[in-house]
Amino acid sequence: MAGVDGRLPTPAPEPSTLKDKPRKLDTDERLALVCLAQRYLLHDAYPQPVSWKQVAAELAELQPGEGWRPKKAEHLVAGVRRRLSGAGVPGLTREEVGEPVGNMLNHNLVTELLRTRTLVPPDLFMLDES
Repeated sequence: MAGVDGRLPTPAPEPSTLKDKPRKLDTDERLALVCLAQRYLLHDAYPQPVSWKQVAAELAELQPGEGWRPKKAEHLVAGVRRRLSGAGVPGLTREEVGEPVGNMLNHNLVTELLRTRTLVPPDLFMLDES
């Protein structure tokens, strides 16, 4: 697709040359975060993280027998938030965000994972593998 001036857009740099590299996630973390962030990955106009109940239901459908419950999904994602906060990512703790927290911690986590290309729209295909 041509750019505004009619020329082809500049190719994207290789991930290894970018300052903010994708974060490492294990398989369960990635799957849970894709469930949580699906509205963002679908480019909804005003995305919000989905509920823990919905995350757990989708995980249970994708991985029957793994015992997915809302609290299990929430604790898994909280572990990712703690890890990234410890690595210097701001806005991932209750103390930084302040009250009322609402969805802000998950929103900040998801936007960080999108910004660093840790989660990308093709990850949504993981949800179709049932």
